[in-house]
Amino acid sequence: MSLGHLYVRAAQEAVIDSMDRHFAAKGFARIEMNAGRHPRAMKRFHENQLRLFWVAPRLGEWTGIFEFRYYSNEVRERWGYADEHLATALSRELGAVYRFEVMDTAGFWMYVRYDRGEETASRVHEDRPLERSADPAHPRYELNRLIEREGIRNAGLGYENIPGPMVAPVEGCRWWPPEAVEGLEGFVHRAYELHGDREIGR
Repeated sequence: MSLGHLYVRAAQEAVIDSMDRHFAAKGFARIEMNAGRHPRAMKRFHENQLRLFWVAPRLGEWTGIFEFRYYSNEVRERWGYADEHLATALSRELGAVYRFEVMDTAGFWMYVRYDRGEETASRVHEDRPLERSADPAHPRYELNRLIEREGIRNAGLGYENIPGPMVAPVEGCRWWPPEAVEGLEGFVHRAYELHGDREIGR
């Protein structure tokens, strides 16, 4: 399992409005997505042409943002499944934002907290095989403790696991049953496409 999520301490409507402004400033227009146009395979479109998101309803303090998983790291200053520029922009407008990155098969996780556009806390952990432990106080479980302390929901969910009429199943990724996605009925799909580019890979 690999995933990257953003969690914003703000209402869903404010998060979506801020995302719309952020992508408009980068030359992206909001488009309506449907299952017929939706990519069915990883690595078939470039993040500089198309961006796909599910935005959860606010659950407790946090609104979750789940983005389509594959990106080209050639255009990024730092590796990641979640967009640190979007995280910074949301934080500048709305306050606290967490960015999570997880590569479970490698025993790797990281988090960054942003406040008012600045990174204010971060942590990275990668298991070494001989240092793995089932002790819940071990550093490998710090991300678990953070998620529990903040009351963050759907932390193990990926964009590709979320069903809906505007998306298509993605190769190798199963849709979760609706009852397994907390707040599913309130999720909002957002798609942004670079102006003038209407080619969407499938």
